[in-house]
Amino acid sequence: MILSDDQVKLFWREWPKSCAAQGWTRAKGMSSKDIDAKRKEFLLRCGFDSLTKVDRTDGFTRVKNELTLLQRPDLKAARETVDPELNAARVLRHHIAAEIIPCLELYTKVFAYTDEVFFNRAAAMRRLDLPALTSGQLRQVRFTLAARLNSLRRAAGDTIHDMKLKASVPCACAKCRATPLTFIAPLHGPAELIGNPF
Repeated sequence: MILSDDQVKLFWREWPKSCAAQGWTRAKGMSSKDIDAKRKEFLLRCGFDSLTKVDRTDGFTRVKNELTLLQRPDLKAARETVDPELNAARVLRHHIAAEIIPCLELYTKVFAYTDEVFFNRAAAMRRLDLPALTSGQLRQVRFTLAARLNSLRRAAGDTIHDMKLKASVPCACAKCRATPLTFIAPLHGPAELIGNPF
């Protein structure tokens, strides 16, 4: 399974709503087998032969947008379904604004730096107007800012983990993903001293 647990739960929460909107229900005379066939047909239309083969970013966005379109007309979902670059640009804008810039602010004045770096580029990039940039331009901005961020971080002696904690950005390192250990009572000693820790 490539999708996260939350993405799978979202799919199974939205699929019955889409079925109801389209009239693919047992109340309308369809069997469970027919509804399952509609789900497989839906996934094929999205470009996947199984939910387990949907990737986390572009693939799931396409599936989610198609589910939304089955439920109701939605211009944003329709545009992202037709032009996947819109989704890629949205994801890149979020990554830059929510992760890179807060970390970069630890080490430098972000807008003074971006003015200096992007001064000779297109007018849209001059003030780092993220919504005006294409996905290709956003990739260049992300690479440039990430390279500068890593050199500043190394010069400050911070690890990626330290930097993300200081910037209050979610960290996905092994240390942060580790599940906390639960308290385990010692197995030796008198029963009255051991007690029940719960």
